[in-house]
Amino acid sequence: MKSFYPITKLFIWLMASLLFMMPCFGQSVAINEDGSLPDPKAILDVKSYNKGILIPRMSTTDRLAIEAPRGLLVFDSTANSFWFCDSVTETASHWTYLAKGDNWSRSGNMVNDYSYIGTWNNKPLQFRVNSLPSGEIHPVRGNTFWGFRAGNTNSGPWSDSTGTRNTATGFYSLYSNHRGIANTASGASSLYSNISGDSNTAIGSSAMYANTTGWGNTASGSSALQNNISGYNNTAIGTYALSHNVTGSNNTAIGSFASVSGNLSNATAIGFGAIVNASNKVRIGNSAVTSIEGAVPFTVPSDGRYKFQVKEDVKGLAFILRLRPVTYLFDVKRFDAQFTNNNAGAEGYAAYAASYNKANSLRRSGFIAQEVEKAANSAGYDFSGIVKPQTGKDHYSLSYDAFVVPMVKAIQELNEKNERLEMEIEALKQLIQKIR
Repeated sequence: MKSFYPITKLFIWLMASLLFMMPCFGQSVAINEDGSLPDPKAILDVKSYNKGILIPRMSTTDRLAIEAPRGLLVFDSTANSFWFCDSVTETASHWTYLAKGDNWSRSGNMVNDYSYIGTWNNKPLQFRVNSLPSGEIHPVRGNTFWGFRAGNTNSGPWSDSTGTRNTATGFYSLYSNHRGIANTASGASSLYSNISGDSNTAIGSSAMYANTTGWGNTASGSSALQNNISGYNNTAIGTYALSHNVTGSNNTAIGSFASVSGNLSNATAIGFGAIVNASNKVRIGNSAVTSIEGAVPFTVPSDGRYKFQVKEDVKGLAFILRLRPVTYLFDVKRFDAQFTNNNAGAEGYAAYAASYNKANSLRRSGFIAQEVEKAANSAGYDFSGIVKPQTGKDHYSLSYDAFVVPMVKAIQELNEKNERLEMEIEALKQLIQKIR
Protein backbone atom coordinates (compact mmCIF):
# COMPACT_ATOMS: atom_id res chain seq x y z
CA MET A 1 0.00 0.00 0.00
CA LYS A 2 2.89 2.35 0.66
CA SER A 3 4.06 2.05 -2.94
CA PHE A 4 0.57 2.86 -4.13
CA TYR A 5 0.18 5.97 -1.91
CA PRO A 6 1.96 8.46 -4.18
CA ILE A 7 -0.17 7.36 -7.13
CA THR A 8 -3.34 7.67 -5.07
CA LYS A 9 -2.26 11.12 -3.86
CA LEU A 10 -1.54 12.24 -7.41
CA PHE A 11 -4.90 10.96 -8.60
CA ILE A 12 -6.76 12.76 -5.80
CA TRP A 13 -4.84 15.98 -6.58
CA LEU A 14 -5.72 15.76 -10.28
CA MET A 15 -9.39 15.19 -9.54
CA ALA A 16 -9.45 18.08 -7.12
CA SER A 17 -7.84 20.29 -9.72
CA LEU A 18 -10.45 19.31 -12.29
CA LEU A 19 -13.22 20.04 -9.83
CA PHE A 20 -11.53 23.33 -8.88
CA MET A 21 -11.33 24.37 -12.53
CA MET A 22 -14.93 23.51 -13.30
CA PRO A 23 -16.00 27.18 -13.12
CA CYS A 24 -13.48 27.94 -15.89
CA PHE A 25 -15.66 26.73 -18.73
CA GLY A 26 -16.23 29.38 -21.39
CA GLN A 27 -13.76 32.20 -21.86
CA SER A 28 -13.55 33.34 -18.21
CA VAL A 29 -11.32 31.73 -15.60
CA ALA A 30 -11.94 31.74 -11.87
CA ILE A 31 -9.35 31.01 -9.23
CA ASN A 32 -10.89 30.79 -5.77
CA GLU A 33 -11.44 28.53 -2.77
CA ASP A 34 -15.22 28.54 -2.71
CA GLY A 35 -16.02 27.24 -6.22
CA SER A 36 -17.80 30.42 -7.32
CA LEU A 37 -18.12 31.19 -11.01
CA PRO A 38 -16.00 33.95 -12.58
CA ASP A 39 -17.50 37.32 -13.33
CA PRO A 40 -18.67 37.15 -16.98
CA LYS A 41 -16.91 40.44 -17.75
CA ALA A 42 -13.51 39.23 -16.50
CA ILE A 43 -11.13 36.95 -18.38
CA LEU A 44 -9.60 36.05 -15.00
CA ASP A 45 -11.42 36.34 -11.67
CA VAL A 46 -9.20 35.73 -8.64
CA LYS A 47 -10.76 35.59 -5.18
CA SER A 48 -9.24 35.00 -1.75
CA TYR A 49 -9.76 36.21 1.78
CA ASN A 50 -6.28 35.47 3.08
CA LYS A 51 -3.91 35.43 0.10
CA GLY A 52 -2.64 37.86 -2.54
CA ILE A 53 -0.95 37.87 -5.95
CA LEU A 54 2.85 38.00 -5.96
CA ILE A 55 4.11 39.96 -8.98
CA PRO A 56 7.57 39.07 -10.38
CA ARG A 57 10.32 40.87 -8.41
CA MET A 58 13.55 42.15 -9.94
CA SER A 59 16.17 44.92 -9.76
CA THR A 60 16.03 48.11 -11.81
CA THR A 61 18.85 46.79 -14.02
CA ASP A 62 16.95 43.56 -14.71
CA ARG A 63 13.71 45.47 -15.42
CA LEU A 64 15.34 47.81 -17.92
CA ALA A 65 16.94 44.85 -19.70
CA ILE A 66 13.54 43.37 -20.59
CA GLU A 67 12.24 43.94 -24.10
CA ALA A 68 8.88 44.48 -22.47
CA PRO A 69 5.57 44.36 -24.25
CA ARG A 70 3.16 47.15 -23.51
CA GLY A 71 1.25 46.44 -20.28
CA LEU A 72 3.91 44.28 -18.58
CA LEU A 73 3.88 44.78 -14.79
CA VAL A 74 6.79 44.06 -12.41
CA PHE A 75 7.93 44.98 -8.91
CA ASP A 76 11.25 46.85 -8.88
CA SER A 77 13.08 45.77 -5.73
CA THR A 78 15.70 48.49 -6.16
CA ALA A 79 13.16 51.32 -6.30
CA ASN A 80 10.76 49.40 -4.00
CA SER A 81 7.82 50.15 -6.29
CA PHE A 82 5.66 48.77 -9.10
CA TRP A 83 6.40 49.67 -12.73
CA PHE A 84 4.55 48.95 -15.95
CA CYS A 85 5.49 49.31 -19.62
CA ASP A 86 3.20 51.93 -21.14
CA SER A 87 4.78 52.28 -24.61
CA VAL A 88 7.31 50.61 -26.87
CA THR A 89 9.53 52.18 -29.51
CA GLU A 90 11.92 50.61 -32.00
CA THR A 91 14.80 50.98 -29.57
CA ALA A 92 13.38 50.73 -26.06
CA SER A 93 10.46 50.12 -23.75
CA HIS A 94 9.18 53.01 -21.68
CA TRP A 95 8.39 52.25 -18.04
CA THR A 96 6.04 54.21 -15.82
CA TYR A 97 6.17 54.29 -12.04
CA LEU A 98 3.02 53.33 -10.13
CA ALA A 99 2.55 55.57 -7.11
CA LYS A 100 2.79 54.01 -3.68
CA GLY A 101 -0.08 54.04 -1.25
CA ASP A 102 0.96 57.49 -0.01
CA ASN A 103 0.03 59.15 -3.30
CA TRP A 104 -1.74 62.53 -3.53
CA SER A 105 -5.40 62.87 -4.37
CA ARG A 106 -6.61 65.39 -6.95
CA SER A 107 -9.47 66.35 -4.64
CA GLY A 108 -7.42 67.29 -1.58
CA ASN A 109 -5.25 65.52 0.95
CA MET A 110 -4.80 65.17 4.66
CA VAL A 111 -1.17 66.13 5.32
CA ASN A 112 1.22 65.99 8.26
CA ASP A 113 4.52 67.62 9.10
CA TYR A 114 6.38 65.22 6.79
CA SER A 115 4.12 65.37 3.72
CA TYR A 116 5.53 66.84 0.52
CA ILE A 117 5.25 66.80 -3.25
CA GLY A 118 8.60 66.19 -4.87
CA THR A 119 11.25 63.76 -5.97
CA TRP A 120 13.44 61.36 -4.05
CA ASN A 121 16.39 61.51 -6.48
CA ASN A 122 18.56 64.20 -8.07
CA LYS A 123 16.24 64.78 -11.02
CA PRO A 124 14.22 67.90 -11.87
CA LEU A 125 10.67 68.26 -10.63
CA GLN A 126 8.50 69.08 -13.65
CA PHE A 127 4.93 70.25 -14.25
CA ARG A 128 3.05 70.15 -17.55
CA VAL A 129 -0.20 71.36 -19.07
CA ASN A 130 -1.43 69.49 -22.15
CA SER A 131 1.99 67.76 -22.11
CA LEU A 132 3.76 71.12 -22.54
CA PRO A 133 6.37 72.45 -20.03
CA SER A 134 4.69 74.57 -17.38
CA GLY A 135 7.09 74.39 -14.47
CA GLU A 136 10.44 72.99 -13.47
CA ILE A 137 12.80 72.99 -10.50
CA HIS A 138 16.19 71.70 -11.65
CA PRO A 139 18.60 70.66 -8.85
CA VAL A 140 21.69 70.52 -11.10
CA ARG A 141 21.24 73.54 -13.39
CA GLY A 142 19.70 75.62 -10.64
CA ASN A 143 16.80 76.77 -12.84
CA THR A 144 13.36 77.55 -11.47
CA PHE A 145 10.45 77.98 -13.90
CA TRP A 146 6.76 78.44 -13.20
CA GLY A 147 4.07 79.24 -15.75
CA PHE A 148 2.83 77.82 -19.04
CA ARG A 149 5.85 77.38 -21.36
CA ALA A 150 8.05 79.33 -18.94
CA GLY A 151 11.69 78.48 -19.66
CA ASN A 152 10.42 76.25 -22.47
CA THR A 153 13.73 75.69 -24.31
CA ASN A 154 15.58 75.11 -21.04
CA SER A 155 13.00 72.60 -19.75
CA GLY A 156 12.71 68.87 -20.12
CA PRO A 157 15.17 65.96 -20.13
CA TRP A 158 15.48 66.20 -23.92
CA SER A 159 16.83 69.76 -23.80
CA ASP A 160 20.46 70.36 -24.77
CA SER A 161 20.38 73.85 -23.29
CA THR A 162 23.17 74.93 -20.99
CA GLY A 163 21.49 77.85 -19.24
CA THR A 164 21.84 77.78 -15.47
CA ARG A 165 20.69 79.69 -12.38
CA ASN A 166 17.69 81.19 -14.22
CA THR A 167 14.33 82.03 -12.67
CA ALA A 168 11.22 82.53 -14.78
CA THR A 169 7.71 83.15 -13.52
CA GLY A 170 4.83 83.80 -15.89
CA PHE A 171 3.24 82.78 -19.17
CA TYR A 172 5.99 82.23 -21.81
CA SER A 173 8.59 83.99 -19.65
CA LEU A 174 12.22 83.26 -20.65
CA TYR A 175 10.69 81.04 -23.36
CA SER A 176 13.65 80.89 -25.79
CA ASN A 177 16.56 80.85 -23.36
CA HIS A 178 19.28 78.45 -24.45
CA ARG A 179 22.62 79.50 -22.95
CA GLY A 180 21.70 82.50 -20.81
CA ILE A 181 22.83 82.41 -17.20
CA ALA A 182 21.53 84.06 -14.00
CA ASN A 183 18.49 85.72 -15.58
CA THR A 184 15.30 86.59 -13.71
CA ALA A 185 12.06 87.01 -15.64
CA SER A 186 8.74 87.72 -13.96
CA GLY A 187 5.69 88.49 -16.06
CA ALA A 188 4.00 87.15 -19.17
CA SER A 189 6.48 86.95 -22.09
CA SER A 190 9.21 88.69 -20.09
CA LEU A 191 12.64 87.96 -21.60
CA TYR A 192 10.74 85.85 -24.14
CA SER A 193 13.42 85.91 -26.88
CA ASN A 194 16.51 85.67 -24.71
CA ILE A 195 19.00 83.12 -26.04
CA SER A 196 22.38 83.78 -24.46
CA GLY A 197 22.03 87.04 -22.53
CA ASP A 198 23.21 86.82 -18.92
CA SER A 199 22.38 88.54 -15.64
CA ASN A 200 19.23 90.29 -16.89
CA THR A 201 16.29 91.14 -14.65
CA ALA A 202 12.93 91.70 -16.35
CA ILE A 203 9.82 92.33 -14.28
CA GLY A 204 6.52 93.07 -16.01
CA SER A 205 4.52 91.83 -18.97
CA SER A 206 6.71 91.78 -22.12
CA ALA A 207 9.59 93.38 -20.25
CA MET A 208 12.77 92.85 -22.32
CA TYR A 209 10.67 90.79 -24.76
CA ALA A 210 13.07 91.03 -27.75
CA ASN A 211 16.37 90.65 -25.87
CA THR A 212 18.55 87.88 -27.29
CA THR A 213 22.16 88.56 -26.26
CA GLY A 214 22.03 91.73 -24.15
CA TRP A 215 23.39 91.35 -20.64
CA GLY A 216 23.34 93.14 -17.31
CA ASN A 217 20.04 94.91 -18.04
CA THR A 218 17.35 95.74 -15.51
CA ALA A 219 13.78 96.38 -16.65
CA SER A 220 10.86 96.93 -14.32
CA GLY A 221 7.49 97.77 -15.80
CA SER A 222 5.18 96.52 -18.50
CA SER A 223 7.05 96.52 -21.85
CA ALA A 224 10.11 98.15 -20.28
CA LEU A 225 13.14 97.68 -22.57
CA GLN A 226 10.85 95.57 -24.75
CA ASN A 227 12.77 96.17 -28.00
CA ASN A 228 16.28 95.80 -26.64
CA ILE A 229 18.19 93.06 -28.47
CA SER A 230 21.87 93.33 -27.64
CA GLY A 231 22.22 96.46 -25.51
CA TYR A 232 23.84 95.93 -22.12
CA ASN A 233 23.90 97.57 -18.69
CA ASN A 234 20.66 99.48 -19.32
CA THR A 235 18.23 100.33 -16.53
CA ALA A 236 14.57 100.96 -17.32
CA ILE A 237 11.96 101.58 -14.63
CA GLY A 238 8.38 102.34 -15.65
CA THR A 239 5.83 101.31 -18.26
CA TYR A 240 7.46 101.35 -21.72
CA ALA A 241 10.64 102.81 -20.19
CA LEU A 242 13.56 102.65 -22.67
CA SER A 243 11.20 100.95 -25.13
CA HIS A 244 13.01 102.57 -28.09
CA ASN A 245 16.41 101.15 -27.22
CA VAL A 246 17.62 98.25 -29.39
CA THR A 247 21.42 98.10 -29.23
CA GLY A 248 22.30 101.06 -27.03
CA SER A 249 24.10 100.45 -23.74
CA ASN A 250 24.65 102.04 -20.32
CA ASN A 251 21.41 104.03 -20.57
CA THR A 252 19.00 104.85 -17.76
CA ALA A 253 15.30 105.72 -17.98
CA ILE A 254 13.10 106.26 -14.95
CA GLY A 255 9.41 106.99 -15.50
CA SER A 256 6.61 105.76 -17.74
CA PHE A 257 7.51 106.29 -21.43
CA ALA A 258 10.91 107.71 -20.42
CA SER A 259 13.30 106.65 -23.16
CA VAL A 260 16.04 107.49 -25.67
CA SER A 261 15.44 108.66 -29.22
CA GLY A 262 17.80 106.06 -30.72
CA ASN A 263 20.58 103.65 -29.88
CA LEU A 264 22.53 105.88 -27.55
CA SER A 265 25.15 105.31 -24.88
CA ASN A 266 25.32 106.67 -21.33
CA ALA A 267 22.09 108.65 -21.80
CA THR A 268 19.71 109.30 -18.91
CA ALA A 269 16.02 110.23 -19.04
CA ILE A 270 14.15 110.94 -15.82
CA GLY A 271 10.43 111.66 -15.58
CA PHE A 272 7.22 110.78 -17.37
CA GLY A 273 7.76 110.94 -21.12
CA ALA A 274 11.29 112.26 -20.80
CA ILE A 275 13.21 111.60 -24.03
CA VAL A 276 16.98 112.04 -24.25
CA ASN A 277 18.29 112.52 -27.77
CA ALA A 278 22.06 112.26 -27.46
CA SER A 279 24.66 110.04 -25.84
CA ASN A 280 26.27 111.24 -22.61
CA LYS A 281 23.27 113.48 -21.94
CA VAL A 282 20.77 113.74 -19.09
CA ARG A 283 17.17 114.83 -19.67
CA ILE A 284 14.88 115.59 -16.73
CA GLY A 285 11.17 115.68 -17.55
CA ASN A 286 9.33 116.17 -20.81
CA SER A 287 8.65 119.50 -22.48
CA ALA A 288 5.54 120.04 -20.40
CA VAL A 289 7.73 120.65 -17.34
CA THR A 290 7.81 124.36 -16.46
CA SER A 291 10.33 124.31 -13.62
CA ILE A 292 13.05 122.13 -12.11
CA GLU A 293 13.50 122.86 -8.45
CA GLY A 294 16.04 121.93 -5.82
CA ALA A 295 17.11 123.15 -2.41
CA VAL A 296 20.65 123.76 -3.69
CA PRO A 297 22.00 124.71 -7.12
CA PHE A 298 23.57 122.23 -9.53
CA THR A 299 27.32 122.10 -9.28
CA VAL A 300 30.12 120.80 -11.48
CA PRO A 301 33.64 119.73 -10.42
CA SER A 302 36.02 122.72 -10.53
CA ASP A 303 39.13 121.59 -8.69
CA GLY A 304 42.23 123.25 -10.11
CA ARG A 305 44.28 120.13 -9.47
CA TYR A 306 42.52 118.46 -12.37
CA LYS A 307 42.50 121.33 -14.87
CA PHE A 308 45.19 121.69 -17.49
CA GLN A 309 45.92 123.82 -20.57
CA VAL A 310 44.31 126.75 -18.76
CA LYS A 311 44.00 129.83 -21.03
CA GLU A 312 42.60 133.32 -20.52
CA ASP A 313 40.94 133.51 -23.92
CA VAL A 314 37.34 134.11 -22.84
CA LYS A 315 35.59 136.77 -24.90
CA GLY A 316 33.68 139.35 -22.94
CA LEU A 317 32.14 142.44 -24.52
CA ALA A 318 33.01 141.25 -28.02
CA PHE A 319 30.67 138.31 -27.44
CA ILE A 320 28.10 139.71 -25.03
CA LEU A 321 27.34 142.79 -27.13
CA ARG A 322 26.48 140.56 -30.09
CA LEU A 323 23.78 138.68 -28.18
CA ARG A 324 20.07 139.38 -28.66
CA PRO A 325 18.02 138.75 -25.51
CA VAL A 326 14.39 137.87 -26.39
CA THR A 327 11.17 136.54 -24.94
CA TYR A 328 9.34 133.74 -26.72
CA LEU A 329 6.80 130.89 -26.60
CA PHE A 330 7.99 127.32 -27.15
CA ASP A 331 5.97 124.66 -29.04
CA VAL A 332 6.44 121.85 -26.53
CA LYS A 333 4.03 119.44 -28.24
CA ARG A 334 5.83 119.73 -31.56
CA PHE A 335 9.18 119.37 -29.82
CA ASP A 336 8.25 116.11 -28.05
CA ALA A 337 6.52 114.72 -31.13
CA GLN A 338 9.82 114.54 -33.02
CA PHE A 339 11.04 111.83 -30.66
CA THR A 340 7.99 109.69 -30.01
CA ASN A 341 4.26 109.50 -30.50
CA ASN A 342 3.67 107.76 -27.18
CA ASN A 343 2.90 111.06 -25.51
CA ALA A 344 0.16 111.80 -28.04
CA GLY A 345 -1.87 108.94 -26.60
CA ALA A 346 -1.13 110.12 -23.09
CA GLU A 347 -2.78 113.47 -23.86
CA GLY A 348 -6.07 111.74 -23.18
CA TYR A 349 -5.31 112.27 -19.53
CA ALA A 350 -6.71 115.67 -18.56
CA ALA A 351 -3.89 116.54 -16.18
CA TYR A 352 -1.24 115.74 -18.77
CA ALA A 353 -2.98 117.77 -21.48
CA ALA A 354 -3.35 120.70 -19.08
CA SER A 355 0.36 120.65 -18.26
CA TYR A 356 1.20 120.76 -21.96
CA ASN A 357 -1.13 123.70 -22.50
CA LYS A 358 0.41 125.56 -19.59
CA ALA A 359 3.94 124.95 -20.85
CA ASN A 360 2.92 126.02 -24.34
CA SER A 361 1.60 129.38 -23.10
CA LEU A 362 4.56 130.17 -20.85
CA ARG A 363 6.47 133.23 -22.10
CA ARG A 364 10.15 132.55 -21.61
CA SER A 365 13.24 134.76 -21.61
CA GLY A 366 16.50 133.77 -23.21
CA PHE A 367 18.47 133.56 -26.44
CA ILE A 368 18.13 131.72 -29.74
CA ALA A 369 20.90 129.12 -29.96
CA GLN A 370 21.67 129.71 -33.64
CA GLU A 371 22.13 133.44 -32.95
CA VAL A 372 24.40 132.69 -30.00
CA GLU A 373 26.48 130.42 -32.24
CA LYS A 374 26.76 133.18 -34.84
CA ALA A 375 27.77 135.73 -32.18
CA ALA A 376 30.45 133.40 -30.80
CA ASN A 377 31.86 132.69 -34.25
CA SER A 378 31.90 136.40 -35.06
CA ALA A 379 33.80 137.13 -31.84
CA GLY A 380 36.21 134.25 -32.44
CA TYR A 381 35.03 132.58 -29.27
CA ASP A 382 34.70 128.79 -28.78
CA PHE A 383 31.74 129.11 -26.42
CA SER A 384 31.00 125.96 -24.39
CA GLY A 385 27.40 126.97 -23.63
CA ILE A 386 26.17 125.86 -27.07
CA VAL A 387 25.17 122.20 -27.45
CA LYS A 388 25.09 121.62 -31.19
CA PRO A 389 23.02 118.98 -33.00
CA GLN A 390 24.76 115.64 -33.50
CA THR A 391 22.36 114.40 -36.19
CA GLY A 392 19.89 115.87 -38.65
CA LYS A 393 17.04 115.13 -36.22
CA ASP A 394 18.85 116.60 -33.23
CA HIS A 395 18.33 120.15 -31.91
CA TYR A 396 20.32 123.05 -30.44
CA SER A 397 20.49 123.55 -26.68
CA LEU A 398 21.96 126.27 -24.49
CA SER A 399 23.67 125.98 -21.15
CA TYR A 400 22.69 129.28 -19.56
CA ASP A 401 25.07 128.96 -16.64
CA ALA A 402 27.93 129.10 -19.16
CA PHE A 403 26.99 132.73 -19.93
CA VAL A 404 28.22 133.75 -16.47
CA VAL A 405 31.87 133.40 -17.54
CA PRO A 406 31.79 135.78 -20.58
CA MET A 407 29.61 138.19 -18.59
CA VAL A 408 32.23 138.26 -15.80
CA LYS A 409 34.85 138.85 -18.47
CA ALA A 410 32.74 141.67 -19.94
CA ILE A 411 32.37 143.28 -16.49
CA GLN A 412 36.13 143.05 -15.99
CA GLU A 413 36.70 144.68 -19.38
CA LEU A 414 34.23 147.45 -18.51
CA ASN A 415 35.95 147.92 -15.19
CA GLU A 416 39.32 148.26 -16.92
CA LYS A 417 37.83 150.86 -19.28
CA ASN A 418 36.23 152.63 -16.36
CA GLU A 419 39.53 152.74 -14.48
CA ARG A 420 41.28 154.16 -17.54
CA LEU A 421 38.55 156.78 -17.96
CA GLU A 422 38.81 157.71 -14.31
CA MET A 423 42.57 158.09 -14.66
CA GLU A 424 42.07 160.23 -17.78
CA ILE A 425 39.47 162.35 -16.01
CA GLU A 426 41.80 162.81 -13.04
CA ALA A 427 44.58 163.88 -15.40
CA LEU A 428 42.24 166.37 -17.09
CA LYS A 429 41.25 167.77 -13.71
CA GLN A 430 44.88 168.32 -12.78
CA LEU A 431 45.58 169.94 -16.16
CA ILE A 432 42.63 172.31 -15.68
CA GLN A 433 43.92 173.22 -12.22
CA LYS A 434 47.32 174.10 -13.69
CA ILE A 435 45.73 176.24 -16.44
CA ARG A 436 43.81 178.17 -13.88
